[in-house]
Amino acid sequence: MIVKDKIVYDKFKNFIRRLLSLVGAWSTEQSNLFARSLLYLHLSVYVVPAIGVFNFVGVNILNIKVVAKGLAILMGFSTNILKAACVLINQKDVIELHKFLDSYFDTMVKKPELSKIVLKGVGNFRRLTIIGTVLTTIVCFCYAAFPVLSVINQWHHHTKPIQYKHVFPLIYPWNYMTNSFIYYLHIIIENLTSFSLIVITSGIDGLFLYYIFHLIGMVREISFLISSLDKNDNSEAVIKQCIFKYELLLKCREKIQKIFGFIVLWNMKTNSLTLCISIFQLSNAKSIPLISVILCLALTSLKLIQAFVLGWTGSSLTTESEKLREAFYAADWLGNKQMMNSILIMLAQKPLVIIACKYATVSIEMFSAVINTTISYYLLLKTFEIE
Repeated sequence: MIVKDKIVYDKFKNFIRRLLSLVGAWSTEQSNLFARSLLYLHLSVYVVPAIGVFNFVGVNILNIKVVAKGLAILMGFSTNILKAACVLINQKDVIELHKFLDSYFDTMVKKPELSKIVLKGVGNFRRLTIIGTVLTTIVCFCYAAFPVLSVINQWHHHTKPIQYKHVFPLIYPWNYMTNSFIYYLHIIIENLTSFSLIVITSGIDGLFLYYIFHLIGMVREISFLISSLDKNDNSEAVIKQCIFKYELLLKCREKIQKIFGFIVLWNMKTNSLTLCISIFQLSNAKSIPLISVILCLALTSLKLIQAFVLGWTGSSLTTESEKLREAFYAADWLGNKQMMNSILIMLAQKPLVIIACKYATVSIEMFSAVINTTISYYLLLKTFEIE
């Protein structure tokens, strides 16, 4: 079982590493210029399509159904730009977390008595990351498939010349000839944007799960050390070691909050809007192509998964820290005055929580909040439609 969990962990780690290598978020000071510049390249491909979609919304501002399509795309763009920007701004912290957590966790896994404990549940984290990646890929594939299906339809009806539609609903505010070099350049940039949407969404969302899983492992290690106090002759040294490890844990938690705080907060707000728009589009469509149904269902599932995963990971960390407190209470330290002070200081610590921007606690309750907000937005949108 331990070997199986270790294999799953290695697959999880390699999957995250490959995604982040495509993003440029796994680069270090020793990485080549291309790897260190990759995030900037990702950000650059959003500029032209974002202008087109923004103009599309402006042109159709009086048509709520059409505007909703454009807003869903704009929120996707803005979310990924924000994710990339947060990683770039906090790149030093990201590199430090990579180095520390990887080496620290590998050390724990090599210890037979710890390996089974710290690797527990790794399959759930890996599966959720893969599900998110698959759903993101389906969404972006559906957008990329619209122009291809249009070309097939034109070819079937012998339409000449064949025109290639844009990947996203957009109207560029500048003039260009259809089927010209500039036109095809737009198409290439839009497809690159689709690819960027996949790797940034999957990679950075997966990185959050990856980091939290490591923090949970660190909490479990401290719980294990505390529970073995009665078997250890050098109890004071173990307590000091636990305090030191807990300090490291808090430092890692602070860095994760700094990197992901605004991302989590933004995701929770935009997920509600995107869910609302997807439901609105499905409920208002008299006849809708199969590819559009797949797109809306995949997008709805993706946003629900994202909201659930963010809340679930935060609650998982808090649950493990509460188990740590229970381990302290159950430990054999009563009557030892030298140990009591250290133990009482540890017990005075509140359960570990992830706080987004010093404003919202990341917990499963956020998922319920997203659902409630989605319903409120949907009812408001229906009111605008009636008016």
